[in-house]
Amino acid sequence: MAAHPSQPLYLTGGADGSVQLWEWGHPSCVWSPRAPGAFAKVTRVRFSDYGNKFAAADADGNLAMWQLHPSAQQHDTTQPHAPARPFFTHQCHSKGISDFVFLGSCSLVATAGHSSESKNVAIWDTLMPIKKALVVSWTCHEGGAACIAWAGSAGALVSCGRRGDVFVWDLRTRASRHKLHAHHAPIKCVALSHQEDQYAIGAADGDIKVFSLMTHQLLHTFAGEHARSSFFKHIGQGVTQIHIDNAGRLFSCGADGTMKVRKLPERDAPPPHHAHY
Repeated sequence: MAAHPSQPLYLTGGADGSVQLWEWGHPSCVWSPRAPGAFAKVTRVRFSDYGNKFAAADADGNLAMWQLHPSAQQHDTTQPHAPARPFFTHQCHSKGISDFVFLGSCSLVATAGHSSESKNVAIWDTLMPIKKALVVSWTCHEGGAACIAWAGSAGALVSCGRRGDVFVWDLRTRASRHKLHAHHAPIKCVALSHQEDQYAIGAADGDIKVFSLMTHQLLHTFAGEHARSSFFKHIGQGVTQIHIDNAGRLFSCGADGTMKVRKLPERDAPPPHHAHY
C-alpha cells in the first residue's frame, strides 16, 4: 500500500498483479490501472513526491508508471476507470524488483532488485526512450538488493541487501560513499528520518538498527523488536515494515503480527545541568 502525499487517496498492489487506486471512505476502488492476472505479484507501489504520478514494481522485475490524472479524483465511484496503459514500463531487473523510489520531483527512479549479472541497484530516466533510460547501474548486494531510500538533501541513496550489507551511494559522483555490514540476517526494510540525517533498518532476525547518514555510525540498536517468525509464515520474517515520522517516532511492523511505536532518543542532547554549591 501507499498513501497519496496530499489527497485522500491510496494505492494497493496485489499478489495477483493488480494495481488499484482507492479513496478513503469509499468501499470500492475508484480506478484499476492494472487488472489482475497478467503480471506477477506486486512487490511495491509508490506515489511520486507531488503525487502526480505513481508506479508499481513486481516479482518479475517489471516497473510500470502511470500519470494520476485529475479525473482520478473527480470520479463516479460506481464506474471505476478501466485499466490504463502506463507511460513507462520496463523489466529493470531480471530476477525481480523488491523496492524502488522516486528521486525527488524529477523523472529519475532508483530500483533495487536482483539481476542475473548482479547489477542490483539502478537508476532510470523515465522520460527517455527505453534503450537510453538506464542512467547508471551498480554491481552490489550479493543475492539481491532488498530495499532502498532516497535522501535528497544529502544527494544520497541508501540501498540494503539480502546478506545484511548497506551501501550509501553519491548520485553526483555515481559512486559508493560508504559500505557497511549492518546485519547478519537479511535486511527487509529501511526508513529515513524526517531530517534525513539518520536511517533505520529492520532485519529478518527482528532487530532494528539506526545509523547516522553523515558519519555512518551505529546510533541505536533495538534487539528483538519483533519475533523472528510466527504463525504468519507467508508474510516473511522479523521486521517487515518501518517508518520514522516527523516527530521522531519509529513505527515498525513484524511477521509476529504486531506494530510497535517507540520514540527515538534525542541526539546531541545537552548534558544535564548540575548546580554548584
